[in-house]
Amino acid sequence: SAPYEHAAQGDDVYQDAGEISLGIKSAVDATGAAFENLQLGGDASVKVTDTVDEVVAKLTASQSVTEGGEITYTITLTNKDGLPINNHAELYFKLTDGTTVIVPANSTTGSATATAPDNVYVGANEPVVNAIDAVSGADAWKFENLTLDKTEVKTQVTDEPGTPGNEGDIVKVTITADQVSVNEATEPTFTITLNKALDKPFTVTLSTGATLVFAAGETTKSYAAPAQGEDVFKDE
Repeated sequence: SAPYEHAAQGDDVYQDAGEISLGIKSAVDATGAAFENLQLGGDASVKVTDTVDEVVAKLTASQSVTEGGEITYTITLTNKDGLPINNHAELYFKLTDGTTVIVPANSTTGSATATAPDNVYVGANEPVVNAIDAVSGADAWKFENLTLDKTEVKTQVTDEPGTPGNEGDIVKVTITADQVSVNEATEPTFTITLNKALDKPFTVTLSTGATLVFAAGETTKSYAAPAQGEDVFKDE
């Protein structure tokens, strides 16, 4: 007997168990003598099983952006042993906020952007929190062990700077008369308008001392001023 070692299939991160089959192609006597009846046996085979190598998908995000800015999310695929991750189709990672990050075919990273929330108020904003929710794609099943690191990432959202060219979000209150003129016995009416809907109640005080409260989401209010009062004098 004589031993023979076949080259190993090689360790990788993909599911590729199989079988190695080896057969005898021919055999001759080393001195050239002919055999009366030389028979070659059939093939021998060995099953090759996968060793389970983990690939971790990890999410990172911009640490800080200004209101209305772009948050960049990046998915990175890694293997602790440094095995190649370069034989897969596009992978689609859905985040908890609905954003989809695409890792291109045969790549280990992919990025996507989302717009940070914006408001009109001065002060601290709630951080934007996100995490990996799920993965899909033609080859999502192909990995021996694709682990989704669902650790939350947070992005701080800062106020827009109060500098020339970017004074922040303007909230403008305007008042218009609903009529050009009224007689002295008639109450004139006015419309007070906000240029944008707010998510909190908003109070406007008029020069007469009257106050109007805009409910969250409300942008217009009507106001009737007291009539001047009818008399016999010219008092326009």
